[in-house]
Amino acid sequence: MSPEPRDNKLEYESDEYGETEVAEDTAAHRENEIGRITGIIWLLFGILEVIIGMRVVLKLLAADPLNSFASFIYRFARVFVWPFFGLVAEPTSNGSVFEVSSIIAMVVYLLIAWGITRLIYLVMKPSRVRQVRTVNRH
Repeated sequence: MSPEPRDNKLEYESDEYGETEVAEDTAAHRENEIGRITGIIWLLFGILEVIIGMRVVLKLLAADPLNSFASFIYRFARVFVWPFFGLVAEPTSNGSVFEVSSIIAMVVYLLIAWGITRLIYLVMKPSRVRQVRTVNRH
């Protein structure tokens, strides 16, 4: 009787002499690594997108910049939005500001995140040939 696999990338087989062979799927292991790395990148850029989006909403609602929450969002997002200031005109009405530059920043950061994750996948993706390492255990 062969032992149960501990995870997705190991396969167990017993031969007629009672020896157990363990096959490790290195391609699946690499795919898991790629998934974790790209997941972290999407999470970080997603948090940045949410903060910039909150800045856009707060500016549209003419939130008081002296409020501690609004002030934090404005200051934190400004670091990432400042390269886009002055790119286009910012329409205003009764204290509300539609920050087109922040929307542009969100699109640019989305494209940067996509580009980084695609590059990681292209560099680290396993070859189409399945590599299996077999170990005999007595």
